[in-house]
Amino acid sequence: MKQASPKPTLEGFDEVLKLLVRELSPNDPKGEAWILSSIAAAGVKLRTLRFIEEHSSPEVSPAVLDIGAQVGSLVIYATHLGMRASAVDLPDFFEKFAKPSLECGVDYKPCDITTNPLPFADNSFDYVSYLDVIEHHPHSPKRVLAEIRRVLKPGGCVIISTPNQASIYNRLMLLTGGSVSDPFDYFFETTAQMTPYPGHHREYVRAELQSALGASGFRVLECQVIDEDVRATLMHMRREQNGNFFRQLWRHRKDVGPATLGRVWSLLAIPFGRVLWAAAEKTR
Repeated sequence: MKQASPKPTLEGFDEVLKLLVRELSPNDPKGEAWILSSIAAAGVKLRTLRFIEEHSSPEVSPAVLDIGAQVGSLVIYATHLGMRASAVDLPDFFEKFAKPSLECGVDYKPCDITTNPLPFADNSFDYVSYLDVIEHHPHSPKRVLAEIRRVLKPGGCVIISTPNQASIYNRLMLLTGGSVSDPFDYFFETTAQMTPYPGHHREYVRAELQSALGASGFRVLECQVIDEDVRATLMHMRREQNGNFFRQLWRHRKDVGPATLGRVWSLLAIPFGRVLWAAAEKTR
């Protein structure tokens, strides 16, 4: 009988980030800070790993593919939890970040999913995680969702996260004359020579995400509006160690406030959070 796997925790995810610092940025303070700042987004990854554990047979190690793996934090943690993990990301990211994942036994491959099929056989995976990627496509996600469906086993699940365009924070920003798009200087100046634009091309509301999944041959199991874990946000804030607690709290108010209020929106079942999180099953 397969031994019971450890449960995904914030502290366990943090240990993976520290491993990545040792492997990728041992003498680079800026690189270290960038990798460790990923703890702020741990909530969505932990929710994904917990969903996989809760819906998998204790007798079999699930096969998981992460699309847009970047530094590989999710897939490396997945291997620590006893899962069989694979990953893809753009060739440039693969060259920069794949080594620690490969050393941990992850089947990490370069692939630009905007133009190429996934480099895996049909019916290869029990789960595909597709986190914070769909909003970056400069085209409809229909072809990518068809590729995800192809590599999933019958009854396998895709798990998606993406910004909630209808969040209360976006509504208030528009009401006061602000923009809900990427920062204008980043769009206009920083990325002026980049084609295609690397930021968000389209953000979704819950009904649109459900519709895209249904039209792509998936049965939606969950489609929730959530916010990041406030514990992860506070851990990120404490890491900076520059200034007193209240000054840091003010500096991170745009993250701490929504993460705290996210619990309220969830309890009241009001779709005001900043993140859409969905799990959908491949129909047979």
